[in-house]
Amino acid sequence: MDEHFDDIKGMIEWTERQIADLGGKTMLRENPASTPGRKLPPILLGELSSSDTDSKDLKTVCVYGHLDVQPAAKEDGWDSEPFVLTERDGKLYGRGSTDDKGPVLSWFAAIEDFQRLDIKIPVNIKFILEGMEEYGSDGLFETIQTESKPNKFLSDVDFFCISDNYWLGKHKPCLTYGLRGLAYFQCSVQGTEQDLHSGVTGGTVPEAMTDLIKLMSTLVDSQGKILVDGVLDQVAPVTPEEEALYDAIEFDLDEYKKEIRVVGNRLINDGGGKRSLLMARWRYPTLSLHGIEGAFSGGGAKTVIPAKVIGKFSLRLVPDQDPVDIEAKVKRYMQNEFAKVSAGRCFRSHSF
Repeated sequence: MDEHFDDIKGMIEWTERQIADLGGKTMLRENPASTPGRKLPPILLGELSSSDTDSKDLKTVCVYGHLDVQPAAKEDGWDSEPFVLTERDGKLYGRGSTDDKGPVLSWFAAIEDFQRLDIKIPVNIKFILEGMEEYGSDGLFETIQTESKPNKFLSDVDFFCISDNYWLGKHKPCLTYGLRGLAYFQCSVQGTEQDLHSGVTGGTVPEAMTDLIKLMSTLVDSQGKILVDGVLDQVAPVTPEEEALYDAIEFDLDEYKKEIRVVGNRLINDGGGKRSLLMARWRYPTLSLHGIEGAFSGGGAKTVIPAKVIGKFSLRLVPDQDPVDIEAKVKRYMQNEFAKVSAGRCFRSHSF
């Protein structure tokens, strides 16, 4: 994020001007997570009130969105340069087209159409837009807490709309009324003070990378089953009434496979059909491995033995799962697995 601070700040300032052009009021809040040595992008607050005198009697909807994006390179599978907006077959391709610049812009386009057609907007609209979502939303939660106090910006909000989600297919719009939560973890293992050469010291030192991969392989199997003890204990059982809700949902399994470009035309939960796959996607927790920091990841060959590596993984949580309880269970499980992996050896350090 740091090297793109100016890009993100520029995007926020550009968006601020769009709200002003629509007749709205804006405020830039300094990010409370900023430090003297590291300034973070500000958080943008904006509002558009009805022009009618009865605007105070209308409900107020607050739209959340983010203006930053994940890193991307063409070799990740893009057909065009990801940071160059490209039109093809009537569609726009580019970083942020769906997550989340495009959805934010769609609100502005809808408001502009209401104004152009002289149609009264039936609600007051507020915006809270950030530039740190892909980095953990640093400062957002503190800002929400501050702005929710009496007589502050969010104190009169009746509904929140998250402008950061997807349609279930390509043909029918949908409203998402629930999202899974997130618990993010890092696991570090250190074997030596410095990187070493495998041709010189290989076979004489405990290798942090080897043991980290072993540890991470104990978290989830190739079919997506979570292996951490107790994580699924709080998941509510499926009722017949809930199962019946899936029957009326319009969802094309083959279209979904094409959309996500799955290799081999196979998904790990498509054996049970639409209902099984959507439950796996929505109502059950999942565990995903995301990456290893400190390992060699460039092109070509490098025979280094990394001194320290950090594995990154997360769980998507569902109702009734307590994040504090999940954290304790994951930490206990990883410590037990680490004890098995490192039995008879002494690592300089490890942490979860």
